Amino acid sequence: MRIDPEAVLEEIRRDDPESWPLFEAMQRHIPPIAARADADAEIPPEFWPLVPVDLQNRVNMPPQYGGVVLTATAVRRAVVFERIGRLCPALPIGLPGPGLSAPPVLALGTEEQKVAYFNRFLGQTRPVWGAFAITEPQGGSDAAAMRTVATRDGTDYVLNGTKCFITSGGRADVVVVFASLDPNKGRFAIRAFVVPRDTPGFAVDRCEDMMGLRASQLATLSFTDCRLPASSMLGHTGKRGPHVDAFTGAQASWDYMRPVLSSLINGGCLGMVEYAEQCLAEGEAELPRAKVEQAREELGVFRARISSSQMLALRAAWKFDAGGRASTDASLAKAFASTVSMELAHKLAAMFPVKAATAGDRIEKFYRDAKAFDILEGTGDMQRLMIARAYEH
Repeated sequence: MRIDPEAVLEEIRRDDPESWPLFEAMQRHIPPIAARADADAEIPPEFWPLVPVDLQNRVNMPPQYGGVVLTATAVRRAVVFERIGRLCPALPIGLPGPGLSAPPVLALGTEEQKVAYFNRFLGQTRPVWGAFAITEPQGGSDAAAMRTVATRDGTDYVLNGTKCFITSGGRADVVVVFASLDPNKGRFAIRAFVVPRDTPGFAVDRCEDMMGLRASQLATLSFTDCRLPASSMLGHTGKRGPHVDAFTGAQASWDYMRPVLSSLINGGCLGMVEYAEQCLAEGEAELPRAKVEQAREELGVFRARISSSQMLALRAAWKFDAGGRASTDASLAKAFASTVSMELAHKLAAMFPVKAATAGDRIEKFYRDAKAFDILEGTGDMQRLMIARAYEH
């Protein structure tokens, strides 16, 4: 398997004239707002007129449901988000569209549910967000410990529970929420429900004051006697998608997102190496002259490690597109990318201690983001545990 990112970008430019201006607009308009988005933990409102909102809403949506060709495959998503990540790895996580909620809808929903869900994002003149809610305060993503419950009441379900660390949860128009029909039955009693923001009993308890990736806005959501029609359950008619088990549908979301997140991390790392090289060339390093050349060599080593990480992310994306089991590859890519980013952050702080301690400097921001990379979409320790279990037999 050999994937040439430049060839992938050229293919996108050729295949869909609509998608390419969106990509160019994001590259042009994300850098000027990155620092403010980090400071305010919000995407500045002036960004929306600069990058077509209708197209942003359709990123990461399948083309057959109205999505843009720019992100039609996992490989394209990996290549595109790596390029954007070089400019700012945090802000793209918070952009509108179905985001991480798309995979469980595709994996579990009926055709009617898929069409209805993705139609929410079409033809809108304002940003529309979807969110994915599985993590809980007590047990994280451990299905056996899930305490959010959906209780059958006549033709409805009544949802009660709390979800935490939900990306874009505070601004989401609709959330795919995982809940148990019977906590005593473990993962096989878990179902996924589509919950609109205006559902009575649905509340945003708080948005976290995060150290890094602040523009992605992690939120805690609560559900108190939320009454939902049976049709809100993905696959409710029995005509399910490819996965009957809803938790397996959740795994499809992680397999979908981890190559993208790994690529964002890789892009962020590469952008910081380039920034550090520029600072060295301009004499901004707080290092003895004799150690400047050593610093350049160390950055060269990181370039090689980032290249390896890029290949891991592209391999995971390629396997996802090919329909194979991509869970282990996705975990490998995420674990390695986040490790490289944290080690690079420490190295840059040693090279540029004043910059690393100066609020708003790119190195200071990257140091905060790098720790968040290790936690987002599964901690590094969890990824390594999944990898070890995959190779047990």
